[in-house]
Amino acid sequence: MLSLEKAKEILLDKLHELGLDSKKVEYIPLWEAGGRVLAEDIIAKEDVPAFDRSPVDGYAILASDTSGATESNPAVLKVIDTIAAGNYSKKMLTPGTAMRIFTGAPLPQGATSIIKQEEVTVADSQIYIKRKVNAGEGVAVKGEDISTGEFLISAGTTIQPGHVGILASLGIDFVPVYKKPEIGIFSTGSELAEIDSQLQHGQLRVSNIYTLAEIIRQAGAIPVNLGVVKDRIEDVTKVYEKAKHLNLPIVISTGGTATGDYDLIKEAMDLVSSSRLFNKVAMRPGAPVVASVKEKQLLIGLSGNPAGAAVATYMVMLPVISKMTGAKKELEKKQAKLTKPFTRNGGLRGFLWANYYEQDGCLYVTPHENQFCGAIKTFSESNCLIETTGGKINLNKEESVTIWKLPR
Repeated sequence: MLSLEKAKEILLDKLHELGLDSKKVEYIPLWEAGGRVLAEDIIAKEDVPAFDRSPVDGYAILASDTSGATESNPAVLKVIDTIAAGNYSKKMLTPGTAMRIFTGAPLPQGATSIIKQEEVTVADSQIYIKRKVNAGEGVAVKGEDISTGEFLISAGTTIQPGHVGILASLGIDFVPVYKKPEIGIFSTGSELAEIDSQLQHGQLRVSNIYTLAEIIRQAGAIPVNLGVVKDRIEDVTKVYEKAKHLNLPIVISTGGTATGDYDLIKEAMDLVSSSRLFNKVAMRPGAPVVASVKEKQLLIGLSGNPAGAAVATYMVMLPVISKMTGAKKELEKKQAKLTKPFTRNGGLRGFLWANYYEQDGCLYVTPHENQFCGAIKTFSESNCLIETTGGKINLNKEESVTIWKLPR
C-alpha cells in the first residue's frame, strides 16, 4: 500500500506531466465572478475615489478664512452654491465664500477644507465659524481608498465579496478567471438504482455520485454525471470510452475496486489500455483507491462505501482537482483535544467522522459513535475528520489529536 502523501504526490506529478495542471483562462461578467479563482493579478489603473470629496454634510471653505476665528469673533462666509453627491459646482471658491456640500460630493475648485454642518451657525445665506480650521481638514482625498499602481489582489485568489467591490470600483466588468475543469464521475453496482426509482428488494439508491459531485464543486471543478453502471466489464469500458470522447481529464468511479468477483474497475482500466499508477492507499476508510493513466486522462477508482469514497475524495482527490482549478484547496489541518477517550485494537492510519468546537481559545473534538463505512448520516453530521495513526490506539480524554476541517 502507498502512503496517503505518496499517492497525492504521484497524482500531482502525473497531472503536471500530462499538462492537466495548465489552467485555461476565461473572462466572465463581474456579476458572476464571486467564488471563482482569479487568473491575473489586479493592479489599480485609477484612483478610488477619483476626486477629493466630502465625507460629511457640511461646508466647503478656504481654511485661511478662519484664521483667528473664535467664539466671540467668528469668521463670516457667504454661501454661494450647493453641491450634492453626483454633482459638482462650476463656481470657484474665493476668499470670504463657502459652499454647502453633502456627503460624497466633490470638493469645489479653490476649497481646502470641509467643516461639519453642526459646527457652524447659519443665518441669511451666511455661515459663522467660531474656530480655526486647518487646511485639508475634513477632506477625503483622491485615492484615499485605492491609489493608481497599487497591487490589490493576486492571481489564484478565490474571489470574495470584498474583492467584487474592488473590481466594481475599478470598472472591471469582465474578470479573468481560471476555467473550471470538468471531472467525470460514475458508480458501479448492479444493486444500485437511480434516485427517482421505486426500489426493488435488495436495491439501494445511488448516493455516492451526488456526494462526490459536491466535493468536486468545492474543489472548484464541474462534475459530469456519467451515471450508474452495472457490474459488467463491457458497460464500464463503454463509460471510459464516453469520457474519452468528452475530453474529461479525470474520471472518478465509486465501487468495484476491491478484490471480489464483481469488482471490475481494475480489469476495465486494463482493457482500455491504461497504465496503473497504484492499487491501494494505506488509510481507513477508503483504502481501495485505484489510479491509472490513459493518454491524457487520469482514471481513479474509489471504494463503493459512502464513507470510504468521501474520505478518499477529500484526502486524495481534493488537492489534485483544486490544483487544476488554481484554487489550491486542501482540508485545513489543526490540533484539537479529545472530549472523550478513543481506543482501537489495530489497523491502518484512520480517519474518523467528528465534530469540533472552540472554547476559550482551544479546539475540542468529539468522534461520532457510528463510524460504519456505509453510514451517510454520520458524514452529514460531521464538520471534521480525526486522523489516527496505524496500529493499536489508546487515546485519553484531553489528549491532542490532528483534525482536518471539512469545507462548509
